[in-house]
Amino acid sequence: MAKFKADYDAEEDMLFLYNETRRSSGSVELGEIVIDFTNKGDIVALEIFGASQYLSEITNHRLTKSALSKIRSAGVSFMKKRGTTIIKILFPLEKEISATIAIQNINYRSPILAQS
Repeated sequence: MAKFKADYDAEEDMLFLYNETRRSSGSVELGEIVIDFTNKGDIVALEIFGASQYLSEITNHRLTKSALSKIRSAGVSFMKKRGTTIIKILFPLEKEISATIAIQNINYRSPILAQS
């Protein structure tokens, strides 16, 4: 699990998680999340808009703006499975809280679509 730095803007309710040793070569917006990636498709940053509500919904824990503003880093892991990347985020709060997000790989071409 990689350690990502965290910056939270309570006024905008935006959480930015980033790997400070890697550089982004592009990004894609997927609803409330913007994902930054390298030219090889590795994820190097996540921006989560409406973070308190979005993360509360996917974790089943009430994550307030006050709680999010205390986060300085988070553990982030990625698992690629046939066209999907599973992102797991561990937030070190009073009780460790885990969030899991699944996204379609940016450069994935479905074998079904490849035949048509």
